[in-house]
Amino acid sequence: MRKTLTVAAASINTTPLAVSENTGLILEAYREAVRQGADLVVTPELGITGYGLEDMFYVSSVMEKIPAEVKKLSREVEPDTYLAVGFPFLIPGGQLYNAVALLTHDRVLGIALKQHLARAGIHYEPRWFTPWQHGEVVTMDFAGEQVSVGDLVFVIEGVRIGFEICEDSWVANRPGRSLCRRLTDVILNPSASHFAIGKQRERVTFVTDGSRAFGAVYVYTNLLGCESGRAVYDGDMLIASGGRLVGMSDRLSFAPWKILLANCDLRTNRLIREQSGMLLSVQDSCGAGVLFTDLRFRPEDLSRPLSPEAPLLPENDLEASARVVALGLWDWMRKTHTGGFALSLSGGADSALCAAMVYFGMVQALATLGEERFLKTLASSGIRIAPRDAAVLPLEYIRKEVMPQVLITLYQGSDYSGDVTFNAARGLAEEIGAWHHSWSISALVREYIRLSDSLTPDNPLSWEKDDLALQNIQARVRSPGIWLLANRFNKLLIATSNLSEASVGYCTMDGDTSGVISPIGGISKSRILKINRYLMEQGMPLQDNTVFDFARLTIPAMAAIVAQAPTAELRPVEQTDEKDLMPYPLLDEIRRLSQVNHLAPAEVFQELLRSDFAAKMTRQNLLDAVRRYYRLYTRNQWKRERLATGFHVEGDSADSRAYRRFPVLSSALSEELRELNEYAASLGLS
Repeated sequence: MRKTLTVAAASINTTPLAVSENTGLILEAYREAVRQGADLVVTPELGITGYGLEDMFYVSSVMEKIPAEVKKLSREVEPDTYLAVGFPFLIPGGQLYNAVALLTHDRVLGIALKQHLARAGIHYEPRWFTPWQHGEVVTMDFAGEQVSVGDLVFVIEGVRIGFEICEDSWVANRPGRSLCRRLTDVILNPSASHFAIGKQRERVTFVTDGSRAFGAVYVYTNLLGCESGRAVYDGDMLIASGGRLVGMSDRLSFAPWKILLANCDLRTNRLIREQSGMLLSVQDSCGAGVLFTDLRFRPEDLSRPLSPEAPLLPENDLEASARVVALGLWDWMRKTHTGGFALSLSGGADSALCAAMVYFGMVQALATLGEERFLKTLASSGIRIAPRDAAVLPLEYIRKEVMPQVLITLYQGSDYSGDVTFNAARGLAEEIGAWHHSWSISALVREYIRLSDSLTPDNPLSWEKDDLALQNIQARVRSPGIWLLANRFNKLLIATSNLSEASVGYCTMDGDTSGVISPIGGISKSRILKINRYLMEQGMPLQDNTVFDFARLTIPAMAAIVAQAPTAELRPVEQTDEKDLMPYPLLDEIRRLSQVNHLAPAEVFQELLRSDFAAKMTRQNLLDAVRRYYRLYTRNQWKRERLATGFHVEGDSADSRAYRRFPVLSSALSEELRELNEYAASLGLS
């Protein structure tokens, strides 16, 4: 019986339905892991097809081809090594299961099936998949051979291997408990878990706790990149042994795949099980679902040292949020084969962050991929750039040669635009190298006003009675021009609405919401303002960098953005967004209490009275803010239904397809708001 085992997690940047491409990446990662000494390699959930197939999971002619692809992949696995791959498994009779197969050379050893399906927020697995019943094992035909399927433990050279598939590990009655009763030495967790701030801490907890409680080596791997458009997967890889973290990867890499290896002591984990006092039976350890084989691992390398305890890397939420946007934009460009982006650059915080992340994405992609692969990827999107002259520094190459072809920016001034935003937009565009232009929309706005007034000559438009209409026409007039440039130069148009404002409908449909993709649509305005300052003062660290002679990319031109109070510049009088709405930190706290904690209006108000806001604002002001939030929220679901696809970053999202659904037509929470008013009256508030 082996005493140690070298395990590897492999994270893959998959594309839905690109089976040949996905399996090619899986093989590249597997081969590199084996070259580095891995005995056992696990790849992400549904990695062969991609996770985000949506209703393509219903297309049986596609699903029926997958077993042959899995069998074909097994022929590439080396003898005495083992590869776990995820795929959708359609069984006779029409039920679809979320499956993972353990492969060795030209053999499918068995197929484990997911027992708990993710059904909250962005996930909708019960729409397509059937959960497998705990403890059930059957034999099925799989690509022409009989294979055990279900709740399995594989025994190879005395080493027992089992699976928790993503959501399986997030539930209270997780399969790991049963795996422990079957004396499982290694638990593999292939996952497709989208990025959200703070989520990594939860993963570290269930990986290390699972290793300690179940007496097992625990190997977790996640998908990588913006796979199907909305979610960005962080490529998190974690390995624990003896209850200690022995492997922790970087996240949000621009590489097509990444691996993480650890050499683990099986004896330490078996001792944990011995000392646990768990009541076991022969049926537990040798019964149904425990598959004994005559297979072996590669010869044990006794000279290989055990992996030491890995440091727990703290999450910098500003860096991680920005990196999600940059990676998502990079993947959108290369997976749609579109030649970069177009952006209406207003000189404000939102559009500035979008532009900066296109820039950072190009820098990070070059740092990670190297020049040859970087230019090849750009060429696949129709962006053809000559190789860098040795005399040109890499950053100047990005600014002078790459960015003018990747990003078009346009400042569209109105009668109410000022020099501050004009100069801020121009300064940022010059620093990052965007192909920047400016023009005035004033004549277009005046013409629309003239046309409207011609219909009602006795009742012309005025700011006193038509404030909203006169603001929105300016925002909407900007859309056709930037769309024209996007179409003309084959660019993806970036929408610039953020999570805070979109959640209450403080956005103009066909204005700042206009675009193909809304990269900051999942980030609160409070966090956006902090990220912009972070980019100016500290800069984004570069991963896997062998190209640039600096470790962090700073953007000094952000100073002109940071110095401003956010403003739409749509009125003839001084205008700030927080005066129109409320302070952004308060808005974001109300949003969190309502959307993440699912509290009713009166409960939200009660929580605010117990918060730090109570020391900064009067109770009446807090009450008015809660009322305003719900008034805007309930009447603007139709706007949220029309938001461009955005990346999920915070704990919630304004996109009803990705997080919280609300009726387009409703009572507007009239009963709930009545309860809020009654509670406020009991406090002497009006």
